[in-house]
Amino acid sequence: MKTRLKEFVKGSIKCFATFLCIGVIAMNWVAADAWAQNGDAKPQMSKDKLFELMKNWSFGYENYKNKQFERAAKYFWIVTKLDSIDKFPKVYRYLGDSYFKLENPDSAQIVFEIGSSKYPKDAHLHRMIGFLKSQREQTEEAITEYETVVGLEPDSKDDWKQLALLYAKADRDEDSISAYDKVLEFDPNDLEAKNNQSALYARTGDTSGLIAKKEEIRTADTTNSQVRYELGEIYYREQEYDKAISVFREFLALTPNDIGVMEYVAISLKSLDKLSESIAEYKKILSVQPDNKKVLAEISRNYKDINRFQNARTYANKALAVDRQYGLGWIALGEAYEASAEKCVSAKDGSVDFSDKLVYELARQQYRRGAQSDEFHEEAQRHIGYLQGALPTKEDVFMHRQEKRPKTDCFAWIPDGAFGDAFHKILSRRLK
Repeated sequence: MKTRLKEFVKGSIKCFATFLCIGVIAMNWVAADAWAQNGDAKPQMSKDKLFELMKNWSFGYENYKNKQFERAAKYFWIVTKLDSIDKFPKVYRYLGDSYFKLENPDSAQIVFEIGSSKYPKDAHLHRMIGFLKSQREQTEEAITEYETVVGLEPDSKDDWKQLALLYAKADRDEDSISAYDKVLEFDPNDLEAKNNQSALYARTGDTSGLIAKKEEIRTADTTNSQVRYELGEIYYREQEYDKAISVFREFLALTPNDIGVMEYVAISLKSLDKLSESIAEYKKILSVQPDNKKVLAEISRNYKDINRFQNARTYANKALAVDRQYGLGWIALGEAYEASAEKCVSAKDGSVDFSDKLVYELARQQYRRGAQSDEFHEEAQRHIGYLQGALPTKEDVFMHRQEKRPKTDCFAWIPDGAFGDAFHKILSRRLK
């Protein structure tokens, strides 16, 4: 081996002055390098062929660097034919990329596939094949290539992320979730990966997994209003109202006066029987939208639930002042009357007297108006059905024909006008 190295040095000095000797020096250096690595193994290529190989690689690479991709491809093809000693295994990368830069993806893919067949452990070649196949919607084939890539380079976060996207596209949600787990191992703060993974949990119906991922995003990104909205909706659907309220309040701190979210908070408070707080939340909406008839009706219903019937009547009438045909406004008004009658009946021995029946009739007449609304027709009809056994009969009216309004103090809050001529005409028509 020492003798051969001496010959290399001697030969290099002799021809150093000529241009041709540059190639010979390079050729001899390659040979010396091969001898150094393989002991006394003989090079498998003649000096002439090795010179041609080195020359074409040099021309190809120089043209590639200068973005002369068509010329570069010509020389790189020659390299692939001459390189029987695998001197330039990356030639397929450069050749394929040249075609890619020339906007010829078909040829690029052919080159990358030839290269990956010859060098199956070159992750870059598989990556490029996977990318090109994914662009052609050949999703499963692209997945195969990227699975090879992460097998060869398991620490490549970007390739795991690409694989996760492909799995999701192929409806392989569990595989995609696992791939995103790998991404998040490398970068726990990758919000894109967390968002995509949480969407997958939603798609699979894994609510606990979905909540966990969204909570991670919520913690990591204190300004992310979208995840707070989505998380609040999930907690609301799961009837975890305290958590829903907490998250929605964070959302409102970032995005004030969002009416939909303010309604979520008000409804959640009502579901927790925090009716006064619910009313206060609804009134915040009125400060933004004073004529919100739905909110006015809901405030009425909340007041009804805490037995503040006069307030309930006031807000129901406010809703109807905005829209006289609003079915929910009439229902809320009827509910105030009905709940008042129920309370008065309960305060006695449970029997229903004529005064109670007049108030139940008053409630029925409001529900009847509400039933004229297509949106609230069925709800109003249900209320009417519940009252059938408590309404005045012909005999009741005959026996109490002098009583035009309830006599008991329990109903003193209801104004006389509610039992005026219109009320009794409707009652009479019903009893005919």
